[in-house]
Amino acid sequence: MTLSDVARTAGVSLATASFVLSGRGGSRSAGSASTKAKVRAAAEELGYVPNRHAQAMRTGRGGGIVLALGTLDDPWAVQLTAQVRDEGLSHDLSTLVLADERWFEYLAGASADAALVTSIDFVEDGPNQVRRLAASTQTGLVAFSTRMEPENFDVVSSAPTLAIRRAYQRLRARHEKVRLLAPDLERRPGGTFAHPRTTAFLEAVSEHGDGNGEALVHLVSEGSHDSYLGAVEWMRGPEPPEAVICFTAYQAVALQIAAERSGLSIPGDLEIIAIGDVPAATEYFGPISYYGVDDVFARLAGIIVDRAVDRGDRPGSLHTFDWEFFPGTTTREIDGA
Repeated sequence: MTLSDVARTAGVSLATASFVLSGRGGSRSAGSASTKAKVRAAAEELGYVPNRHAQAMRTGRGGGIVLALGTLDDPWAVQLTAQVRDEGLSHDLSTLVLADERWFEYLAGASADAALVTSIDFVEDGPNQVRRLAASTQTGLVAFSTRMEPENFDVVSSAPTLAIRRAYQRLRARHEKVRLLAPDLERRPGGTFAHPRTTAFLEAVSEHGDGNGEALVHLVSEGSHDSYLGAVEWMRGPEPPEAVICFTAYQAVALQIAAERSGLSIPGDLEIIAIGDVPAATEYFGPISYYGVDDVFARLAGIIVDRAVDRGDRPGSLHTFDWEFFPGTTTREIDGA
């Protein structure tokens, strides 16, 4: 079966059938919703499947969005994927997740309508790799980076440095010792202590004159399950923490569960603040207090899908996301602190 067969069965032009089945269904040229439905129904009836590789060679469009997230363990990544999937499907765009850091190798050899790359600042030569991809591929790139400026790709700048300092100050006002729960990033250049989030925490410790900051960092293996096991051991150890800043949202969830399992009262015995948005669907007890970006998933998804749909020759845009505090049940507020 050919595209011409589909167009004839649906009673539309060849161009309209092409627009609908090539990942450009969000274009006005694809026709009305009923027209799109007729084309898809005809394709299903005839057993027609578009050849994505041929389309990519002809149009530079792969009919999909690539999210280079590096992991499947973080609820933040899962929530973003769900949001992009839902918005992308309305434009006939599928969503693919890369769960490793080989985004440059993949995108250099694959066609995608748009791609979000999140680990640029933590990969050796990351900014230059993004520029090389932008120059050699037709993928609409969205770079998640605090080190780059937009060129012919978009940049989302969202630095949690100030948020971490404010979280430390908030907890330090009530506790003599504030700890950082962080994943062991041994696979990344410089490891955990070279990561900007850890650096910001160590600077906050130094600013308050609280001694050796590295001694206040508690490392656990990456992943929700390992974070939970490490947190349980920590809670039951000789020096359980009283105030913790969590490197990621999934670690905050794991710590909250571990504290409940260990019989600790939250926030009476333990206060927790997460760095990064905590999806409500991942919370098992009360809402976790966190520093994050308002409506972050919808805003990010909108930027990514817009890059996929509008593939015209346009300059990149800078999107700056500011962080704010969202109080939950894991912190106790005293005099508005």
